[in-house]
Amino acid sequence: MSKILTRPGVGAVLVFIISFVIYLQTMAPAVPFIDGGELSTVCATLGIAHPTGYPIFCLIGYIFAHLPIAEHVVLRLNIMAAFFVALGSGGMVFLVSELYLYWFNRKRVKPPVQKGKKGALKQTDVAPVVDEARRMESVAAGIFAGLAMAFSATWWDTSSSIEVYPLHCFMLPIVLTFFFRMLRLEKEKFGKESILFALTLGLSFSNHMTTVLLAPACLYMYFAANGFKRPSFVHIGKLAIPFFVGLLPYLYLPLRASQYPLMDWGHPTDLHSFWKHFTGGQYSIMMFTKDAPSKNWPYFWAKYPEEFTFLGIILVVCGLYALLKSSGRGKAHLLPFVVLFFFGCLLWSMNYDIVDIDTYFLTAYVASGITITFGAVWLLGLIRKKINADLSTLLIGATLVFSMIQIFQHYTEVDQSGNYFVEDYTKNMLNSLPKDAIIFNSISDASSAWDFWGSGAFYFQHIEHIRPDIFVIDGAMMRDRPWYYSYLRQRFPEVLKRAEPELDAFMHELVLFDRGLPYDTLHMGELYRNFTEALISRNLDRPIFLSPDGILRRDPLFAPSFRPFPSGLSYRLLQQDSVFEVPLPTIQWNDKNYRSRSYYTDNARFLQALPLADRAQFLATHGRIEEAKKFLDLALRFEPDMSFDIEKLHGRDKDVAIQTNENFSRYEALRKRLGK
Repeated sequence: MSKILTRPGVGAVLVFIISFVIYLQTMAPAVPFIDGGELSTVCATLGIAHPTGYPIFCLIGYIFAHLPIAEHVVLRLNIMAAFFVALGSGGMVFLVSELYLYWFNRKRVKPPVQKGKKGALKQTDVAPVVDEARRMESVAAGIFAGLAMAFSATWWDTSSSIEVYPLHCFMLPIVLTFFFRMLRLEKEKFGKESILFALTLGLSFSNHMTTVLLAPACLYMYFAANGFKRPSFVHIGKLAIPFFVGLLPYLYLPLRASQYPLMDWGHPTDLHSFWKHFTGGQYSIMMFTKDAPSKNWPYFWAKYPEEFTFLGIILVVCGLYALLKSSGRGKAHLLPFVVLFFFGCLLWSMNYDIVDIDTYFLTAYVASGITITFGAVWLLGLIRKKINADLSTLLIGATLVFSMIQIFQHYTEVDQSGNYFVEDYTKNMLNSLPKDAIIFNSISDASSAWDFWGSGAFYFQHIEHIRPDIFVIDGAMMRDRPWYYSYLRQRFPEVLKRAEPELDAFMHELVLFDRGLPYDTLHMGELYRNFTEALISRNLDRPIFLSPDGILRRDPLFAPSFRPFPSGLSYRLLQQDSVFEVPLPTIQWNDKNYRSRSYYTDNARFLQALPLADRAQFLATHGRIEEAKKFLDLALRFEPDMSFDIEKLHGRDKDVAIQTNENFSRYEALRKRLGK
């Protein structure tokens, strides 16, 4: 038995099984917020995802999407997310075992003095004896690290639903394990470990570009171990070959796009569109914005104490001290590595102005997990001296205690097993519309409708075949993404054909804008206004609607002659006041076991309640009180848990919760005024 526990592979399998079983209990049963609908559609149809394309994810996702492991495609892909995050937790065992055995607590000794030799004694590094006991300690430390990461808040939350980050969780520890093995076994040589490191690094880049955040820490460690000299640079040059082999999956993008798949984001078939897609050019405006650091820096530090629980923070401090006291391997020390690992991620990510920023801190959390583990090793080492106990046994016991503390604190927070928000909202929206309707789910770049039901509509219409007669148009993409019109023409070519002259004129300027060529901003805005006016006015044989998000973030250039009128869960676009009957929508709302409060859940509630409440107010002002009550009662079905302790929330979650409470309080007050 003891020999089995000296093998990191056994520890990795154990961590994988434990975490995977628990992840399945907290996994989302349906489409998640943000990009889940789009990514599920991409995987199911082998399409092109939003930048940077994520080719490895798309190819692996296609396999999982067609495995007979669940009834619905999205559930299979959610299982894939849990699978890869659990694998990543197991991968931490290999990484920390390597660090413990060969890079942590190397002793410095004085060599014996030879007779007849003069001069000062020099200290040299020697590795601790790697006996069976130390190997058991390394595996125990690896298990501690694996489960510490597995049940940390963001890592665990990443396992709950389809996204590109679960595969990133798997790649990070694997790449780092091969990196440290390369430094240890192939100093200035080029062999198997070098090839495996460079190849997996390239594959990791083929999944997510934030792999680049490893660079500061790894470059320090590489040159500290090998020296800043010519052979080191020659070795890097050799690493470039397997690294570029790992990037070859990006060829999937132009090859697949040339076949015009259903999901063909960016249509990256030429050099310009491919490079823009590969580098995430469309998101560059979100990087290094003036406001991003002022939001993300306090947000990160406010949530950090909760990431590994308060005990984890104590272990981080102990771990930093332990790494400081550790002599490292030659001139390569783990303390600067983990500090650069942590802040290399944090200082870059804090400049990205997006709502879903949490997963961009994953690299910093891996650095924290390593530090926490060595903090636990140091503390337990002190205890072992006093009670004369086996360190590996103490580590296993500490693993059980720390894991249970994390599970107890984070389970409710990360539990997505009752999260049907996107499915409910998307189905409610689609089913509330009349036959052959057109709906613009957003009309502004500031819109967030994509996160709540716009992305979900791709999945439910194309994969689940729910209301395919509804023409959902993303107005934000229509305004600044030329490739999007290929998708629109595939869906309903006759709708765009009616406004073809205005569209052609607008597309001329839009292509110039997209390619970074000179264009006339005012003229382009005028052409967009003319196009949207023509698109709507010439298709009035279809009922045309605008989602609530388009009301809150109205674009003055979008069909300005049309006014929105509350109609069910959306707003009907008409050119003049018109009396029209609106049937009370039939809605589904599976939130009984998921009363979570966050930016996403509160917005999903409010955006569905808003048009219903507006319709109720319209009816009340026209004396139709009984009908108004019904619409208002329906709006109040989306009311959040008003007794929730909002002080537990941070940043945007707290701000949105406060505003949501105020909105629903107004609806409650109006309902009381209308009587029983």
